[in-house]
Amino acid sequence: MPQVGQGILKGMGVTIRHLFQNKITRQYPEYKRDLPERSRGMLTVDMDRCIACLQCMRICPDHCISIEQEKRDADGSGKAKPYAVGFVIDDSRCMYCSLCVEVCPVNCIYHTEEFEAQAYNRLELARQFGERPVDPTIDPKPAVKKKPKVAKKAPKKEAAA
Repeated sequence: MPQVGQGILKGMGVTIRHLFQNKITRQYPEYKRDLPERSRGMLTVDMDRCIACLQCMRICPDHCISIEQEKRDADGSGKAKPYAVGFVIDDSRCMYCSLCVEVCPVNCIYHTEEFEAQAYNRLELARQFGERPVDPTIDPKPAVKKKPKVAKKAPKKEAAA
């Protein structure tokens, strides 16, 4: 027959043993944990290498990438090539799937080791790259416009004479 209060005494014994041992908890800002290999931090883009192919924007399942492009003749050859003038990565939408990194033909978009993103509102999490700011509230993939249905007119019946 168990003694009354024996469970409380065992629990207090464990607590007292751990009270005098060395602490193993580390405070976060002072001691940062080493990230594992191949960890995915926040996305960033190298605008000097970007060729504005829009493949990262098209493949993103969360539509967190917005690119504004224009055609420029940068080398004086007479042929205008697409050039990214605005690039936005919305960290509040990104799920870090890395599809945009894999599809980029020039490897200009990549994950950094930075993972601490904080803001007071969602719009502050949209980071801008490039010359011209892009409005992050605009969905990069607009809804498909459907053609209005035109009602077919019934053929007119000709009166028999």
